Amino acid sequence: MDYPHIPLDHHCSVLRFETPGIWALEKATGVLTHPNKESKKSTKQRTLLNADYMHEDECYHWTNSKGEIQRLFLIHRLDSPTSGIILAASSQELAEAIKSSFSRKEVKKTYYAIIKPNAQIKEGVWKDYLKEKREGGKIRVYRGKGQVALTKVSIERKKCGLYGLVMLRLEPLTGRTHQLRVQCALRGLPIVGDKNYGDFTFNRKIARASKVDRLTLHATEISLKFRFKNEDIDFFEDSALPRSMGKLMAYR
Repeated sequence: MDYPHIPLDHHCSVLRFETPGIWALEKATGVLTHPNKESKKSTKQRTLLNADYMHEDECYHWTNSKGEIQRLFLIHRLDSPTSGIILAASSQELAEAIKSSFSRKEVKKTYYAIIKPNAQIKEGVWKDYLKEKREGGKIRVYRGKGQVALTKVSIERKKCGLYGLVMLRLEPLTGRTHQLRVQCALRGLPIVGDKNYGDFTFNRKIARASKVDRLTLHATEISLKFRFKNEDIDFFEDSALPRSMGKLMAYR
C-alpha cells in the first residue's frame, strides 16, 4: 500500500489511505486516540501517533525529513481500551467535510463485543438516557436525565466456549461517551474485560485462565458517503476481529 509516512504507534497500523487524503487507521487496545488535555506534558502517554497534538484543531502535527510541517486531523475517537477503526484526514477542509457526514448521521459504525450473558439478550434498538459525571478526574456514565443513547443490537455468535460467552454486533445510532459499555452493563450483559462497568470478579477469573486481559470491544466496520470539492465519495473499511477476542470465544 503506497501512502505518505505518518508516525504511528508501532502497535497501530494503516488499513487504508485514499485520495484526497482519507485515512482508516487501526488503533490497538490501550492506546489513546489523542493525549489527554489535563495530563502534564512530562507524563508519557501511549497515543495513536508519536507526535504533538493540538486540541483546538483536533490534529496531530510533526516535521518530516524535509523539514515540512505535516498534519493529521482526527474525525472521531475511540476509548483507550477499545480497538479498531479510526478515521483521519490530511487536511482540515477534508476533515470538516467528513465530520458533517457524522453530524447528519450518515455514517454507519459497527462494533463487536464479547459479553457475559447474565440476563436475556433482547435484540433490536436499545434506548437509554445517559448522564456523565467526573469522579476522581475520570468520567463515569450513568442512566439518568441526560442525552439519549441508541444502539442497534444483534447476536453475532451464540454461546460458546468454556464460559458460554456471546459476541454481540453493536451499531451505535448516537455517539455518547462510553455508550456501548454502559448500555451492555445496564442490561446485565457486561462486556468482558471492562474495568469501569464490567463484572470485575469474572474479568480477573477469565484473564487468569485465558491470558486475555483487555476490553473485548472492537470497532470492526465503518461506512460513509460525503461530498468534497464537487465529488461524491463513498468510503468503507473493515478491521478483522483481533486474535485475542477470537481466542477468548474459542477457549475451552
